[in-house]
Amino acid sequence: MEIMLDLLLLFFVVILVTFVFGEIFFRFGVARIIGQIIAGLFLGLPFFAGVIPLESNSLILLLSEIGIIFLLILTGLEIDFKKIMDSSKEVILIAFFSALVPFVFGFGFAFFMGYPLIVCFVLGATLSLTAEGTKTITLMQAKVLKTKLGEIMILSGTADDVFELLFLAVLLVLVGGSSLQGLILLPVEVIAFFVFVFVALKLLPKFVSLFKQESDDGFFTLAVLIGLGIALLSSALSLGPIVGALMAGLLLQKAIKSQKVEHAIENHLRIVTFGLVIPFFYVNVGLNFNFHDILLFPVIALVVLFIAFTGKMAGVIATKPFSKLKMNQLLLTGWAMNSRGAMELVILEVARQKIPGFPMQLYAAIVFMTIITTVAFPLALQYYLKKYPDIMD
Repeated sequence: MEIMLDLLLLFFVVILVTFVFGEIFFRFGVARIIGQIIAGLFLGLPFFAGVIPLESNSLILLLSEIGIIFLLILTGLEIDFKKIMDSSKEVILIAFFSALVPFVFGFGFAFFMGYPLIVCFVLGATLSLTAEGTKTITLMQAKVLKTKLGEIMILSGTADDVFELLFLAVLLVLVGGSSLQGLILLPVEVIAFFVFVFVALKLLPKFVSLFKQESDDGFFTLAVLIGLGIALLSSALSLGPIVGALMAGLLLQKAIKSQKVEHAIENHLRIVTFGLVIPFFYVNVGLNFNFHDILLFPVIALVVLFIAFTGKMAGVIATKPFSKLKMNQLLLTGWAMNSRGAMELVILEVARQKIPGFPMQLYAAIVFMTIITTVAFPLALQYYLKKYPDIMD
């Protein structure tokens, strides 16, 4: 009974505080997501240690990851395939250069500071990644996800998952958490997953057509089961659940022939995602942040933040000679690719646990960078949409 009360209290506090902060910020003309992120930091303060006990952290992390999976399924359902084909060149170039440039900058800075090579690798990897969670929320709430530029941002970030996978795999080998054989088998696992996707694309519409299209609730449950199943498969094949979740949404979009049913699934998924589980994503970020370490080493934190912004922005701008996008569109895409908050924290935590003497001032600086870059994109998007109303198309 006491465990149940603790769980109810946890849910009540997290959802209440994120809701209140989001509404307060919205009333002042600021995107709700900013208020909700600040709410996560607020709940991470030591004052709330009794309200959110340490043993709840694993549950918060689990709900945070579920929220991201649901969000990516929803994103896959809403992406326009025709616009994807028109933007394929920009997606690949932006993903590649926006990962390469900050990695080189981050690695070089850590090397200059005299850190071991493995620590240099960790900093470069965490700076090079982008997160789909916060970026997708921002685009959805601004109602620009289904625009050409919005989908380029999302798809470039998804292509960035390849680098997430590569960096994590290399780190696990370097710290002894995985074998060289496992790294060699990685391309085989990737090919196996995409063979499955190709087969599913042919068979899934026939499977879905077996169910009567009268119950929106039933189809919602079926969509969630398919989404979680593909996410599990991609995790088992070392791709991680995020790739599988997005691919599940894309497959469901092709499999469901009724627009009415598809819209109903999207609405149900949006309500569950934003109303119930996404608040735990923000709280998880707040619980990973220690402001005291930033005060002790402010220069390192500011340099890491500077490299994060300039590296991503320079990487996106480097695609200008090969892209049809205008400069203001590339700059806004650079802000979007700066949004972080997921896999880099996973890589950072692996490094903290597996690398003896991992510098905690660098740990705090990376978490600080994650939070600031996450908060920055919604503000930048608001500014650009006001200054350039047609920028997204």
